[in-house]
Amino acid sequence: MSWRYLALLLVPLGAQAQMYKCVDEHGRTDYRDQPAAGCKAVEIRPSPPLSGAAPGRPESFAVQDAELKRRQFEREAAAAKEASEREALERRCAALRREQTVLASGARISNVNAAGERVYMDDATRERRLAALAQELRSCP
Repeated sequence: MSWRYLALLLVPLGAQAQMYKCVDEHGRTDYRDQPAAGCKAVEIRPSPPLSGAAPGRPESFAVQDAELKRRQFEREAAAAKEASEREALERRCAALRREQTVLASGARISNVNAAGERVYMDDATRERRLAALAQELRSCP
């Protein structure tokens, strides 16, 4: 029985590819997988990459998986930060628009000063604030 296993182990050794380089009388080169007259055996080597750099040793799947998870986490964190910033900008713009609407309505605007007295906004202050709001709203979507 052991000779059968030995025969099975030797079969793949004969299956290795071999190429032959043949040059005819006109100088044309031909490559074949079968030997012929005037052919020489050649070593088959892989083509080098276009970058010229030799491929490195492949990383283990655990390292690749960890890198993938790290990149996914970074993308999710960046997306969450961007969403948070966008939401804050939208809230700010909504507040500016509300203030602009109130000021543009012409209604009397009043505040209470430190002494507890009611102070009304004059027209010049209203116009300056409306101009400032218009400037700030330019950055709003």
